[in-house]
Amino acid sequence: MANINGTSGTDFPWRRFLYPFAIAGAVVVGFWGLAAALAWLLGIAAHTATVAAGPISLCGITLKLFSPNR
Repeated sequence: MANINGTSGTDFPWRRFLYPFAIAGAVVVGFWGLAAALAWLLGIAAHTATVAAGPISLCGITLKLFSPNR
């Protein structure tokens, strides 16, 4: 028989493999986006903590991160 519109039995089923790979790719991209957003937020939080805190005390030891210029 003639191959009409790709209906022969020898065609590779691309759709069967395309959907799982598309979903897996979307999950990977979403994960990296989430990781980048969390890293950015952690960087902003660390910067805010070091600028606003002044001296930091831990177990009786006080660290002065920034000293005023005299």
